[in-house]
Amino acid sequence: MKNKSILIVGNGPSVLEHQLGEEINKFQTIGRINNYVTVDYDQYVGNKTSIWFNGGNQNLTIPKELAKKIIVFVPYEIINNNFNKIVKRTSYRLGLNQNEYILTKKEKMKHYEFISNVKRPTTGLNSILWALENYKEVIIHGFDFFQNSKEHYYDSYIYKKIINLKILKKGEKHDHLAEKLFVEQLIANKKIFQLSDYIKK
Repeated sequence: MKNKSILIVGNGPSVLEHQLGEEINKFQTIGRINNYVTVDYDQYVGNKTSIWFNGGNQNLTIPKELAKKIIVFVPYEIINNNFNKIVKRTSYRLGLNQNEYILTKKEKMKHYEFISNVKRPTTGLNSILWALENYKEVIIHGFDFFQNSKEHYYDSYIYKKIINLKILKKGEKHDHLAEKLFVEQLIANKKIFQLSDYIKK
C-alpha cells in the first residue's frame, strides 16, 4: 500500500527565487538529494528531512543529522559489475552498516532506466521514480536539470564561477535534457506536481 504524499526538494538554484521554507516544512515526508544543505537556507528549502536520497558518490557530504531513511541509487552499469564490492564501498562512503540504508537493487535501477528511457539517470530522477512507486502524491521543487547552469543553490560564489566557466566538468555522465523532458511529461500527465502549483490548490 502506498503512503500518502512526499515532497522531494532538488538542489537547483531556482529554490532561491521564493522563500517557501515554511510551506516545505508542512509536509510530513520530505526527501532531499545528495549534498543538500538546509543550514542558512531554511527560509528557502525548509529544514526537515525524512529521506536522504543519494548516489553513494565519492564526493558525498554526510549530513550532520542523518534522515531516518536513506535510499542509495548506484547506476546500473556500475552496480551490475560487482555488487558485493559496491555494498562494501557504499557502507564505507556513508560510514554506515549495510542495515542502516537501502541500496536499490540492480534490477530496479535497470527498470528506472527502461521506464524513463534515460541511460544512467541522476539521483534526482531516480528519487522521483522511487517515490512514484511508494507514494500516492509526488511533489517536486528545485529540479532545474542543469539547463542554465551547472550549479547548486548551496555552491559558493567562486565554485559557481568555476563550474559555469566549464573549468570543472560536472554532471556530464547524465542526459539532463532527456530527464527534463521526461519529468515535464510526468507533470503534464499529473503524475507528479510542482510545489508552486501544489500549494495553490
